[in-house]
Amino acid sequence: MLRGTVAVSSLERLLPVLVSGEGELQVEMELGKDPDGTRYVKGSIQGDVMLKCQRCLEHMTLPLDLNFRLGLVSSDAAASILPDWYEPLLVTAEPARIADMIAEEVLLAIPIVPRHRDRLDCQEFVKDYAPPESEQRKNPFAVLAGLKLKQ
Repeated sequence: MLRGTVAVSSLERLLPVLVSGEGELQVEMELGKDPDGTRYVKGSIQGDVMLKCQRCLEHMTLPLDLNFRLGLVSSDAAASILPDWYEPLLVTAEPARIADMIAEEVLLAIPIVPRHRDRLDCQEFVKDYAPPESEQRKNPFAVLAGLKLKQ
């Protein structure tokens, strides 16, 4: 069992999607072998990362509480027969970096369009937004109301 903290700033693949590399993630990892012979890495990641809300464009905190279970495979063919409760992790002659595995799991947990959970958390200009007059749509049935009045 491996336990420790990883600085968010050390997760190079993750940094481009974050607004800040500050903070640390709590990580636990266990390497093992199932009774069926499948080698695996399982673990958890807890912590917070800072993203940009795509609704109000201000900073937001995304709390992480992730669990993962990776089956170690040496080929795509081995990945295709991996049990469903594993995600494949292709093992090559190159050494695997724990930081890269952590960054991948966090990237998978980040929403495609990050935004505050509640609109009330967004900044004031979003709360008070009203489309300009040119963008406001006219009621398509207003013409029918006019015809009804002529009768």
